[in-house]
Amino acid sequence: MTAANPAIRVNVDPTNPGQFFACCGLLELADRLWAGAEGGFAENDRQFHLHCPGTLAELVRAIATAQLTPTRSDDPLATPFVIGQPFRPLSIDWWETDRTGAKDLKVWAGTMESYGIAKAMQHALDDERFCQPDLFDVGLVVMNADEPDKKKEPYYYDARRAPNAHSRDTGFSANDLGLTTTAYPAVELLCLIGLQVARPVPTKEARVYDYFTWSIPLPTNLLLAASCGALAVPGRRGYRFENWFRTGQKKHKAFRPAIPLPLRGD
Repeated sequence: MTAANPAIRVNVDPTNPGQFFACCGLLELADRLWAGAEGGFAENDRQFHLHCPGTLAELVRAIATAQLTPTRSDDPLATPFVIGQPFRPLSIDWWETDRTGAKDLKVWAGTMESYGIAKAMQHALDDERFCQPDLFDVGLVVMNADEPDKKKEPYYYDARRAPNAHSRDTGFSANDLGLTTTAYPAVELLCLIGLQVARPVPTKEARVYDYFTWSIPLPTNLLLAASCGALAVPGRRGYRFENWFRTGQKKHKAFRPAIPLPLRGD
């Protein structure tokens, strides 16, 4: 564990599960760019600190320009993809099998494209606003990376999209009407990546999960254990959220805001 001052500080809402797993994705990519990177939460979970030899601007630019390669070109709706140069290769395929314990965390369905959304979110990160500690709060209408005149809706991992996402709450379906809505690209893409290496723990309630923060710098090989609360580490706090059905067909889902769990002794 690293005791030096962090090189990168990112502001976080710990009750937004998308932002929590985005931190995990950010740490994984930092380690694949600068081997040995470590990370942990601070300031009552309101910041995520990365200990690495680079800067946030360098990391974001690497993410925005990284090679993304789909593994099944004939299956745009569900194909996994590989994140390549300048990173050590990382396959993003956790929704393919129950072996990972994360298959039910897939929120997209229908005509939504796994790779296409990732590519659009990545393309949106090519903006100086994402090189700042508030990168998770940069919201915009995301356009299709291959067809810039067309919008691309996100996965719905950012919990700010869940309230009023269902047509019964608003009186109409924004998706059916083709309306443009604000997305948070850094959260959407990095959460998808984070779920490859970190995981919430299921509760007894269907589609309800717990995740846990930690307050000391940890390496990436402990991300899975730390995120599901299996490590008795200093500053551990738990949060509970629902992966909610946001349409009447019960196909599309969205991460809802989390509630803090009562503190417990270890």
